[in-house]
Amino acid sequence: MAEGGDEGKWIQKQLLGQGAFGCITLWQNEKTEEKIAIKTCRHKDDLPDKTSDRWRMEVYIMSRLNHDNVIRSVKLPQQLMPRSGELPILAMEYCEGGDLRKVLNRPENCFGLKESEILQLVSGVGSAIEYLHSNRIIHRDLKPENIVLKPLDPNKILYKVIDLGYAKELDVNSICNSYVGTMQYLAPELFVSKPYTKTVDYWSFGSLVFECIAGFRPFLPTLPPVEWHNVVCKKSPDDINATYDENKEIKFSKKLPNNRLCKVLQDYFEQWLRLMLRWDPKARGGGIINIKGIERPKCFCLLEIFTELKLIRILYVEMNTVLSFPINETHTIQEVQKAISVELNIPPEQQLILLANGTKLEPNNFALDGWNDHASEDIIVFLFRLAPLQLPPKHGKKLPPQVQAIAKEPMTLLPTKDHRKAWAQAVYWCTDVNQDYKRLVIAHRAALLNLMKNMASLNKLKFQLSSEIGKLMSCTDLFKASLEFDLLKYQETFKGKPITQDIYHNWSLMADTINNYIHLRKRVEDLEEKVQRFVSEFNEIQKKPTTGTELEEYEMKSKGLYGKLLQVTPGNGSYEMMNHQSMVDLIGRCFMKRDELTKILYKHLSTILELLERLEPLYPEMETASKEIQAASEQLKSMQCRRQGDLWALLACQSYPTNGESTLVPSGMTHTNTSMHICQSFESLQLMDDSKNYTQRLQELLETVVKEQDESLKYLSSLNSNS
Repeated sequence: MAEGGDEGKWIQKQLLGQGAFGCITLWQNEKTEEKIAIKTCRHKDDLPDKTSDRWRMEVYIMSRLNHDNVIRSVKLPQQLMPRSGELPILAMEYCEGGDLRKVLNRPENCFGLKESEILQLVSGVGSAIEYLHSNRIIHRDLKPENIVLKPLDPNKILYKVIDLGYAKELDVNSICNSYVGTMQYLAPELFVSKPYTKTVDYWSFGSLVFECIAGFRPFLPTLPPVEWHNVVCKKSPDDINATYDENKEIKFSKKLPNNRLCKVLQDYFEQWLRLMLRWDPKARGGGIINIKGIERPKCFCLLEIFTELKLIRILYVEMNTVLSFPINETHTIQEVQKAISVELNIPPEQQLILLANGTKLEPNNFALDGWNDHASEDIIVFLFRLAPLQLPPKHGKKLPPQVQAIAKEPMTLLPTKDHRKAWAQAVYWCTDVNQDYKRLVIAHRAALLNLMKNMASLNKLKFQLSSEIGKLMSCTDLFKASLEFDLLKYQETFKGKPITQDIYHNWSLMADTINNYIHLRKRVEDLEEKVQRFVSEFNEIQKKPTTGTELEEYEMKSKGLYGKLLQVTPGNGSYEMMNHQSMVDLIGRCFMKRDELTKILYKHLSTILELLERLEPLYPEMETASKEIQAASEQLKSMQCRRQGDLWALLACQSYPTNGESTLVPSGMTHTNTSMHICQSFESLQLMDDSKNYTQRLQELLETVVKEQDESLKYLSSLNSNS
C-alpha cells in the first residue's frame, strides 16, 4: 500500500459519491493540503457476511495493485483508522476530474467524446483491464461511473479504473458463476446465469467505448432485460449496434453511427468493436495470439496498434473539414499530397500546405513535421487550394435532428428527457460552430503569416537585386569610361601606322556588349515596381476581419440556458423554460452570425490566396534576373582581363624594332598569337621587360659613341683647316 501523509489534521471536505453499500468522501490535510478519497461502508450494522467479505476483498485487492490506470490506494491516516472489529476503510488517491459519467452527461458530448479523449480513454482503460486480467482479476462492473479522470495537463488526462467491489480473483478454471455488475453493461451470458470468464469485461468495455464514441449505448438500452436478451441474441457476430428505424423496426448495423472520429480511426474501432461485442463469449476479444513470442489477447494487441498510430491531421480550409492520414518516419509531404489528390481530386501543384506559424511544408519535408500528438486536437496543418475559394463555403454544420424539430415547433412541450436531449444537441451545435470558426481563424492567420514570409523574402530578393545591379552598373560605367579613353589614345598613338585592327575591333565589341547591360537595369526596375505594388496590396490585406467573439458568446449562453433547464422540474419550472423559444432564438442568431462571419473570413482568405498565387511567378523572374546579373559581372570581369592583356601586349610589342621604327606586332606574328605569347607566363613578360631595358641602355651607349665620333671629326677638321 502506498504511503500517505499523517502529519496535520484531516478535514472532511465533501461527498464524492455513494452506492448501495459504500460512500466516498474527500478529505484534506490542513497542514500539507494533501487530498485523499476515503471509501467507507454505509451500513455497518447487520451487514450480510457476503457483503462484508466483498468489502474486505476490495481492500485486499487494492492493496496489492500498482498500475497507472488503476486507482491507487494510500496509507490511511491514523485519525481515520477504524476501531477494533469494524470493517476496514479504504484510502485512495483523489482524482479531481470526476467520473466518466459526468463527462458523458455534458451537453457538448451528446454525440460522443472528442477523438483525442477517446484515444486516451481506450488506451488507459484497456491497459488497466489487461493488467487486472494478468493478475487473475476480473472487474465485472465496468461502466462510466467506475472510470475517473486525473488531468495531467490541458491536453492529457489519465483515466483510472475504480470500484473493485465486484472484482473477483479467477479460480483455477477461470470460470465464475455469480451474478454481479450493472445491468446496462452486463455481458449476455450473465442475464441467463451462465458460467463466465474474463471476457465479460470485454463486453462491458466494448459497450462503454461505443457509448463514448456515439453518445449512447450500442444495443437498445431502454428495453427490459428479458426482451433485450431475446432481441439482441439475433444479431450477427459482426453487428455492433441496434437502433429503431423510421418504421420503429429494429435495425442492426456493423458500422458506427455519426461520431467525431476520423475515417481511419473509425474503421479501426469498428473492427475492434466487432471483436468486443461478440455474442459468443469464447469468440469475444479475438482469442489469444502470439506476437514476437508473447501471447496476448488479440483485442489488446489491436488496441495498442491503432492508439499508437501516428496521424497527420490537416484542415482542408475550403470545406472546413479535417483530413487524417496515417504516417511513419519515412513518409514525406509528397506522399501526403498524393493521398490528398486521391481523396479530394486536387492536383499537388494546386495544394498549399501550411503549418500554423505560416511555414510552407515542401514536398521533400517529412510528414512527421506536421504531426501532432493524439493527446491534442489542435490542428497545426492547413490545406489551401490555390484557386478562388467558394463563397460561402460549400458545407456548413447542419442542425441536429432534434434541434431541427424544436426549431419548427418551438412551443411544443416535450417529456423532460427528450427536452434535455434536444437542448443538449443545441449546445453541442453552438460549441461545434464556434470550434469550426476558431479553426478557420487559425487557418486565416497561417495564410497571412505565410504571405508575410513571402513578402519578406521578396523584399530581401529586391534589395539583393538592387545591390547587384548597382554594383554591375558602377563597374560598367568605370569600364566604359576607361575603354573610351583607351580607344581614343589608341587612335592617337597608332594613327597612320601599319598596325593590326584586331585589338581595336575587340575593344569596340566590348563597348557594344556593355551597352546591352542597360536592359538588365530596366528589368530590375520593373521587378522592383511589381514588388512595391504587392507591398501596397499586402498592407491593405493586413486589415484583419472581425474576430467573431459573438460565436463564443452564443456558446456560453446556450450552456447557461441548458444549466437552467437542468434545475427545472415539472413541478417548479416556468412555462418559458419548458418551451423552446429562448433556445431556438439563440440558435437562429448563432446561425446567422456564423454565415456572416464565415463569408467575411472566406472572402479575406480568397484575397490572400489570390495574392500568394500571383506572387509565385515573381520568384523565378527575380532569380533569373539575379543569375543574369551575376553572368554579366563575370563577363565584365573577363573583358577587363582581356583588355589588360591587350595593353600588356601593346607595351611588349614596342620592344621589337623594324627598319628603325616601332611596330605593334613582330614580323610574322598576329595579334592573337602575340596575346597568347604574352600571357603564357609571368617569366616571359619579365624577360621582355628586361630586354626593353637592355635595348634602351644599348641605344643610349650608341648615341654616346656617335656623339664622341662627331666631336672627334670636328676636332680633326679644325686641325686640317689650321694646317
